[in-house]
This record gives sequence, structure tokens and C-alpha cells, in this order.
Amino acid sequence: MEGQQAQKVNEAARQFAEALTEPYEKVSDHSLSAQALNAELTQGFFNAVVSNLYRQAESNREMTQELIEQAQRGQEVSQTLTQESVNAHMRFLDSMFFYYRQSMEEAER
Repeated sequence: MEGQQAQKVNEAARQFAEALTEPYEKVSDHSLSAQALNAELTQGFFNAVVSNLYRQAESNREMTQELIEQAQRGQEVSQTLTQESVNAHMRFLDSMFFYYRQSMEEAER
């Protein structure tokens, strides 16, 4: 009878241990699932941030290139305008000297 009593106690202890172990295993499984999901979400977040930063950098590069091209065009226009202005002044001075020379030649005659 003592053997049966010990067997019953051992069986009850085994069932009690299983009853305690099962919820802990479920909590552990849920915890691992939550960690995996958090890792995926974190990775997705950082991938989105990096992608956004890349797009912004590319946009800034394109805008900088456009500004450089506009500055070059402005410089070219300024040089052309300056050259035309100098040419106009030179023609004006040439015409004045031409008129002066002609007046001097007529005065000498």
C-alpha cells in the first residue's frame, strides 16, 4: 500500500509539474514571437529611414547640380553682357574719334 501511495504522490507531483510548466512554455513561446516581431518592425523602420535619407540626399544632389548649372549660365550671360557693353563703348569711342579725325582733316583743307 505504501508503494501505491508513493506512486499516487509521484503521479500527482508529475501532473502538478506539468501544469506549472505548460503556462511557462506558452509565455516563453509568446515572448519569442513578440521579440521576432519587434526585430522585424525595428528592421523595417530603419530600412525606411535609410531609404528616406537616401532619397533626400539624391534630391539635394540634383538640386545642387541644378544650382551650379544656373550659376554657370548666369556667369556666361554676365560675360556676354559685359563683352557686348565693352564692344558698344568701343564702337562709340571709334565713332567719336572718326568724327574728330574727319573734322580735323576738313579743317586742315
